[in-house]
Amino acid sequence: MIVTLLRKLYRTRLLTFVGLYRLLEAIWTTGVNLMALLQIAAKLHSERIAVIDEREELTYLRLWQQAEALAVGLRNECGIQPRQKVAIACRNHAAAIKAIFAVSRLGADVFLINPEMSADQIQAIEHQLHFDYYLHDPEISPLIDALSLGHKAIPAYHPTSTSVDQISLASQATATPLHKVKTGKVVVMTGGTTGLPKPASRKPSLFNFLPPFIALLSQVHLDQYRTVYIATPIYHGFGLAALLIGVTLGAQQYFTQRFDADRACDLIAQERIEVITLVPLMLGRMLNHDPEALSSLRRILSGGAPLQPALAQATLKQLGPVLFNLYGTSEAGFCILAAPELLQRHPESIGKPIVGVQVQIQHDGSQQQHPKGQLCIRSTWSTGSNQWIKTGDLAYRDIQGNLFLCGRVDDMVVSGGENVYPQELENVLLQHPNIDAVAVLGIPDPDFGQRLKAVIISSPPQSLDQSILLAWLKPRVARYQMPAVIEFRQELPYTSLGKLNRKAL
Repeated sequence: MIVTLLRKLYRTRLLTFVGLYRLLEAIWTTGVNLMALLQIAAKLHSERIAVIDEREELTYLRLWQQAEALAVGLRNECGIQPRQKVAIACRNHAAAIKAIFAVSRLGADVFLINPEMSADQIQAIEHQLHFDYYLHDPEISPLIDALSLGHKAIPAYHPTSTSVDQISLASQATATPLHKVKTGKVVVMTGGTTGLPKPASRKPSLFNFLPPFIALLSQVHLDQYRTVYIATPIYHGFGLAALLIGVTLGAQQYFTQRFDADRACDLIAQERIEVITLVPLMLGRMLNHDPEALSSLRRILSGGAPLQPALAQATLKQLGPVLFNLYGTSEAGFCILAAPELLQRHPESIGKPIVGVQVQIQHDGSQQQHPKGQLCIRSTWSTGSNQWIKTGDLAYRDIQGNLFLCGRVDDMVVSGGENVYPQELENVLLQHPNIDAVAVLGIPDPDFGQRLKAVIISSPPQSLDQSILLAWLKPRVARYQMPAVIEFRQELPYTSLGKLNRKAL
């Protein structure tokens, strides 16, 4: 395995004399920050296409040059300095990517903000963190102005005024060169659907970056593919990690500001894209829209939300053994992987920990064969400095060491003294051929304390009713798992990251 890994690193040019020289050069001139990764890629793969979005196409050399120019401009025009806090509230496009690398190059702390957050949420985060600057999508300019933040904000694009895009195109010929800096933090804002998003920060570190990178090389074999569509938002931990992995491998990366299943299928088919990173909601919509358009995909990396077993089975059946389920959290990072071979046998599994990750299931001393409890993670690259991190997910482990999720700790329902896990009923319901989507939650019950309620999206509409579905469920679940109420709707609420919005439900 070590020999195979060394060959893969050699193939990427990272483990060559030139690659090691470029690595040392980047660290010596730039420091250990995100820009060092981009500089190495620009020197090793200068003429390769790095980014393609709806506006432009950039080689690695041009992307690095423009990100450096942006860093100079942000220092000179905005006074951004090391240790300052810069919020980047952008969707997936080239200006956002330049901004992430440029702010990191200045040694400032990068805060990745969901541009769909409400005015109240942004105001609360501003009150908590006191950002020194905002780089944001033009669509939220009215909100920025309404919150009186316009004096310390620059839009990503603007036809006439100062923008991230315009600064990045400015000449560096007479600019004072940037000095080597100590790296700042990269902060992803977690949650946001049940309250105020919380910062989950970590410092860029070569040693912390290596274990997840090696796992994706040795188990997913990403080094064999050149074209990647990053459909996950780069303001989310999964999307950011995909971007950095793609840069490290010198991949040709495609981005769209908003996900649309029709458009995504066309893009994959026209460009013959080989790898895609997405959340399960995106995968389900594309598979329902046009599975034949996805025939070029050799690796589908699903993460950011639970992968329903029925969707895993449908993907493997229609597209072959190309699906990988990546489990991680904003605090713990990427830490557990399920390969196609495992998903074919156990589509409900999230896999096994990657090298460098320890897993612990905290349960109440149950004597069951596979006791359920809260999943806890420990690794050197988590935000807890190698401390145990409680994920909030309920899980159990089988005799082979495979991990299985049962839902969230705060979603568990106690019905008549029995612990009932909504996700288990959801997984069973999704096996019904006429159910497209489902959400199960607890509701008060005078006799049992709590019972389950299932909210169903059926296809075609009106193809099911409660009595038919209860009869279908009866031989498949335990008595205490049977829903007391079944409600049929036309759609379910989801967050911008593709997670079911249970608070809205």
